[in-house]
Amino acid sequence: MKVNYLRLSITDFCNLHCIYCRSSFSRNVHLAHSELLSFEEMELVIHWMAKWGIKKVRITGGEPLLKKSIATLVNMIQKIPGIDEITMTTNGTKLRQFALELKQAGLKRVNVSLDSLNRKNFLKITGDDKLYEVLEGIKTAQKVGLNPVKINTVVLKGINDVEIPDFIKFSMENSVAVRFIEYMPIGKQNKKNLYFSNITVKRIIEKDFGVLLPLNFSYKGEPAKYYKVGESKAIVGFISPISYPFCKDCNRLRLTADGKLYPCLLSNSFENVKKVLRGGGGEGEVKHLFDLALLKKVNLRNSPHLAYQKRPMFQIGG
Repeated sequence: MKVNYLRLSITDFCNLHCIYCRSSFSRNVHLAHSELLSFEEMELVIHWMAKWGIKKVRITGGEPLLKKSIATLVNMIQKIPGIDEITMTTNGTKLRQFALELKQAGLKRVNVSLDSLNRKNFLKITGDDKLYEVLEGIKTAQKVGLNPVKINTVVLKGINDVEIPDFIKFSMENSVAVRFIEYMPIGKQNKKNLYFSNITVKRIIEKDFGVLLPLNFSYKGEPAKYYKVGESKAIVGFISPISYPFCKDCNRLRLTADGKLYPCLLSNSFENVKKVLRGGGGEGEVKHLFDLALLKKVNLRNSPHLAYQKRPMFQIGG
């Protein structure tokens, strides 16, 4: 599998405090501004990476829409020769405000993290009462053409697993693809008791809506397996890193907001791109780090023993 996809985290700050992403210890812990890559540094690194095979960039955070002038960065990246697609993953709370500007800047589509359609459950999971803002953001994204909008739902045992049928109805009624993601115990917020298998999620859906019909339109390297829900137009996806690992098909690298290049979400090994850049290194030196990350990725694909990431999810781009 050729690596052609970069997940670019542009900030570690988020305005939500989801229980699977940010534990209580990390709620007020953020990187200093000077530790973050500038937009110009990000653009330069992506310009080089495009020469080395990167074609798709997904902007993540923390919450990327909290970053000032985010549309400026999108516009900078979309001008880079070789970059075919720029997408974003967001919690959606500020999507209504920025959707049109992002579309005009060159963003193709968005994935929105939404773990509950119930206001009380949403508050319990995220720590904030912003369900309305997220739903309005989804509508606005569709209206301006950031399609297809995909919903990312982390299923948490005993918390939102009862809402699985509600999300299928939401997909049917709003023409969005809902993707159920297995909880991954990462960092100090590791809570294995929250894990809920997608095998069980699929059974629940089929019990209420009939047999799911496999779809074959997934992109190569796409971690989700997609299905059509009966005779409806609803599409459901399953991302199952625990019950159905997809390491051998992974086509992505991760560049964090503080300039660390990771071969894998579950790897604690990284190449320090920022250190090289600010130490006067150029394209050749960064290419060396890029190649080292690729080599580590090949080794990780062949390894059945991946160490769980020590950094919390919000610091590595989810």
